[in-house]
Amino acid sequence: MLDPAYAVMIAIIVAEVAASLAVMLRPDTAERLRRRGVNVMPLMILVDMGKVPRFKRLSRSRAFRIGVLVAGLVNFAVVLALFYWQALPAICRIISSLFIHGAAQASSPFVPIIPGVTIGLRSFLYILLALSIGVAAHELMHAIVAYAEGWRVEAWGVGLFIIFPLAYVRPSEEDFEKASLKAKAAVLTAGVLANTILFLIAMGLMPAVSAQITTEPTIVSLVNNPEAPAVKAGLPAPSIIVSINGTRIDSIQKLQRFLAPIYPRNATLVFEVVRAEVVGGEIVKPVENSTEVYVIHKPANEKLGIYIADLPSWRTPALALYGARFLFWLSIVNISLSMINAAPLYISDGGRLVSEALKGRAPSWVNHVIQGGTVVVMIVLLIIGLLNFLH
Repeated sequence: MLDPAYAVMIAIIVAEVAASLAVMLRPDTAERLRRRGVNVMPLMILVDMGKVPRFKRLSRSRAFRIGVLVAGLVNFAVVLALFYWQALPAICRIISSLFIHGAAQASSPFVPIIPGVTIGLRSFLYILLALSIGVAAHELMHAIVAYAEGWRVEAWGVGLFIIFPLAYVRPSEEDFEKASLKAKAAVLTAGVLANTILFLIAMGLMPAVSAQITTEPTIVSLVNNPEAPAVKAGLPAPSIIVSINGTRIDSIQKLQRFLAPIYPRNATLVFEVVRAEVVGGEIVKPVENSTEVYVIHKPANEKLGIYIADLPSWRTPALALYGARFLFWLSIVNISLSMINAAPLYISDGGRLVSEALKGRAPSWVNHVIQGGTVVVMIVLLIIGLLNFLH
């Protein structure tokens, strides 16, 4: 049976291909769509949403303009420092590993998102939803602050490129060129600020939602070694751990605390478990009502041979489970958007801000060294991160 996540992505791509063919074969259709604010290109659809609301009270508020500028610059500096705090030590470790240990020892904190490869398809749907919200908020904040600075904003819109959501605003380039560096900084840092605010909101809501989730310490699988103690004892997998030697086990942390002092010596462990199944690859559900007892003889300094995880219980409300996952990805996506857009890359807000700040104040090569160097760093880290993941 086709995974629903695959089905959704395939349906989106098929719709884009069909729309692209329709406008290629019928130019009059393309013109009618353009008049309605819809632009169809190969594997891309953009929809003009019209004018951005002016929020006139904010536009007239000097306090709002000063507040956005200060908050935007402070946030921009913090996020940019966070980016380099992760990127530069990683690059140093990669260079060191190449000269000392060889490429196989190189590691990276960044891994590119590739559906079905570096990220599961179900998780990718949460990422798409979080990305849609993050990108829309980013662009909308640009537009609001541009209005506050007295710029004209021609239009804004949303769209799709393959399966990735897009959003855009079209402020007047003439107004941008005439504006002061302070006004440009306010507008350019506003999008990064919007993503940071979404990140903080998601992190703030996470504890309350996560508290509604019940988990079970679950033996997911056993090692592929017939001599491992758990395998020799016939411990079933998947199964929920109820107790060990009469001690109630309700989390991985409690299991680790129980086993830590036992590891260096011989021990006989009486596991009480309930046979279970993992529904949808993530929710654990018992398949029997009664517990089973297994006696495991563990030699000194030897592991049991089990893989365990705290999996959401079947008793967890679905809304809490989906909400927690969404908030998790909303936080990850938005802090990532903040960092990427703050970094001085040629296509980012940070890149444009650096260009404007250095214009007429430093030779052009300084700008290219900063942005080109950062681009190279990002490419290297993403490639190393992908190679690490695949191996």
